[in-house]
Amino acid sequence: MPEKKKIGMMVAVGVGSIHETAKTDGAAHFTEHMLFKSNQHRNSSQLLQDMEWNGIQPGAFTDRDCTAFRVTSPSQTFTNAIQIAHEAYLNLDYVREEMETEREVVNTEIKRCAESPGGHVIHNLLMPYYFKGTDLERNVFGRVNAISNITYEEMVSFKAEHYIPQKTVISIAGEFNQDDILDKIEKTFGQLPPSIYTEAKYNTKVVAVAKEPLYEVRKSVGQVYMAQILKAADRFCGEEYYALRFLETAIGRTMYCRMFKELRERRGIGYDSCSMYQAHPENCIIFWVGGIDPKRLLEARDVLDQILDDIVKNGLPREEIEGVRNKALSLLHDRLENLDEITIDLFRKGMYDFPCSIIGEEESYKSINAETLIKVANKYLTQPRIEAGIKPE
Repeated sequence: MPEKKKIGMMVAVGVGSIHETAKTDGAAHFTEHMLFKSNQHRNSSQLLQDMEWNGIQPGAFTDRDCTAFRVTSPSQTFTNAIQIAHEAYLNLDYVREEMETEREVVNTEIKRCAESPGGHVIHNLLMPYYFKGTDLERNVFGRVNAISNITYEEMVSFKAEHYIPQKTVISIAGEFNQDDILDKIEKTFGQLPPSIYTEAKYNTKVVAVAKEPLYEVRKSVGQVYMAQILKAADRFCGEEYYALRFLETAIGRTMYCRMFKELRERRGIGYDSCSMYQAHPENCIIFWVGGIDPKRLLEARDVLDQILDDIVKNGLPREEIEGVRNKALSLLHDRLENLDEITIDLFRKGMYDFPCSIIGEEESYKSINAETLIKVANKYLTQPRIEAGIKPE
């Protein structure tokens, strides 16, 4: 991408909460936190200085079946960024004092999520309820009790088992000379010794069935926070993916989307509302409404029912399709400006053979029509929705 002034690199490893046990619950997340700590090459202070003074920005996230970390830097310091990422990947020599400090940081993050209405409803209630009975049920963040008790040796063993070449994808985007970058990758990651690893077979198939709403009662809240999740498709739904993302934008992504207009602007239900499309590891759409008067929860549910039912029966009118198309393309162009978005898209194609790409998204949005949208809506928006939330005592 010669127009860029920086280079982004994402190192994705096929390890997440799905690979944990009750004893190592949260190990993938904890390992992510330890990536940019002291190693045999640099202590944490030197590492931070080297990143800061070379303009290198690090970052990382953990999901149910992968952990990914990135380094983004100016072109002239990118070889240093690759070296730092390589050292982070290899490190099995944790400093015990740093690990104990970071253990508390991880637990603070878990508690913070639990104290946030949105974080708790989606991550601690809705997703485990939706994935119940599958190997994706475990919370990505981990449990405080497990994080508090996992040992140094268990952490080292967990990383050594999973941070291996055949579970790793590296994606790079930006302005660079490909031969130079491949040479540096070959001299670092390319020297990793081969490992013997057989991936276990996991049950990731969610069966869409109706369930009773799951609510947690809290004395500390005076409003209802509600989320619903809908199975949008089986994994890797091909071109239907773009139509589903288009519909999700129309339903809850913008200031003029149907959820915002109907719930907040016309009825004053809920301070915030939105929809979120999660493409991996299981295609689903999440609908979120926060800050509902307890007496109006049933009304909020009815409004969401009406929004989806109307799209299923009538589709989107031509004027709305053109407006949503323009908004979807604008959001896409924002994503194309972000090197992280592009490197994430690339590693998903490499790791999962994901058939859809951010690069081809513009043409796909331009070709979407009313017939495609109503067909996809009837196929997927009619699936049972699972609901979870918190409400006052």
